Amino acid sequence: MENKKSILYPALHKFYNALNSLERFEKGSNFFDNIGHLDNFFSEYRNITFVLQKSIAKTEHMPLYERLRDKYLVNDVGKWFIDKRNSVLKQKPFDLEKRISIKIYTGKEILSLPELVYTIENDENYSSVIESLRSSFLKICEVEVFFSAEFTFYERESKVDLYDNFIFGISQMKLLLAEMRKELNEDCILSKKLEKRIADLNFYRVPKDFLLIDDYTFNCKHETFERASRSAFSFGTDNPKGSIKFFDQFSPDGDIFHKFVLMHVSLMQLQETLMPTIMVFFEDDRFEINSFHSSIRTTVYRKFNEVANRIEKENITKVFFVSEMQVYDTLNVKQLDSHDREKHVQKETLAFFMIDKDLKMNYHSFDIDKIKDIAYVALTMASESNQNVLPAFMNPLKLEFKRLFKNADRDNNAT
Repeated sequence: MENKKSILYPALHKFYNALNSLERFEKGSNFFDNIGHLDNFFSEYRNITFVLQKSIAKTEHMPLYERLRDKYLVNDVGKWFIDKRNSVLKQKPFDLEKRISIKIYTGKEILSLPELVYTIENDENYSSVIESLRSSFLKICEVEVFFSAEFTFYERESKVDLYDNFIFGISQMKLLLAEMRKELNEDCILSKKLEKRIADLNFYRVPKDFLLIDDYTFNCKHETFERASRSAFSFGTDNPKGSIKFFDQFSPDGDIFHKFVLMHVSLMQLQETLMPTIMVFFEDDRFEINSFHSSIRTTVYRKFNEVANRIEKENITKVFFVSEMQVYDTLNVKQLDSHDREKHVQKETLAFFMIDKDLKMNYHSFDIDKIKDIAYVALTMASESNQNVLPAFMNPLKLEFKRLFKNADRDNNAT
């Protein structure tokens, strides 16, 4: 393998430059920096095809490139990329608009504050935006206020989310380059190094909420803000769906919830800890997994609110949840903040919850200290699960399933 540049290397380098510009784009950064990063992105993204055409000009590979270009890049988003590149190079910097949505989670409802809209003319420091909420939160008279700040970015006066266009454009370009690589069949050290760097970039790979949403708790007693420290088991921007037959390997018998419980009890016995995990099931008997960790409860509230908003559109039929949870030795725990509650932890459990479209609910709980006791686990698994037990943070699911259930019942009665 020679250390020389392959035919595909210039295009890969331009692709890396484009992605690296997006990598520098930060939701809380000032408009001057972010607009500069976007201008560079549009320019370098368009240059990918320019240099690729030059590299393969007058070769037998040009017809394939033209077919791939038409397949992956000739679409509305592809045209938008070309227009934006021409605009930022020849007319003006990208006209960026930033919107911040603040949502408060009470356990019973979600309160949305008026959306904040910023352009380069009226930009405000992110920390000042969060600090401005202090007086409003103190009036709520709660021990803690759980809220999230969600950013969306647009071209001014447009309704198209920039993130969606970026992810689509990046995915299409990756597909084109992958097929060209297969056709060229080159062995190039420099190209492989570039591909490794591209694979390590975050923007197109990490979940959208990690890039654009921050979760917070405001402690009304101490008047302090705490931003969540978060992690997730990520499949990238696409969360692949699996078949429910996957669960048969854990137990050929029993319903899906029983198998879900058995699977995670087994994992807990091996790992001794588990990320909170939401499993969403769809009408076509497929499911998706969302495993995450957060230092504060706000993330859990937000996650279930997001799932609830998807139920009708995506034909979600049931939702499972597993998490390590704490049992307290006081009835007054609701009057304590998250840190003070730690002093009253009696034991830790591995708790399982489910709710489906027919409003059926199930709950199982295992004492973590006994999780490796096979007899205890078997006895608990065999016992009847508790019905109608659902934590407050799952209320959005219950309310949405109830709304759809009532609508379906009304439609049936009408016919």
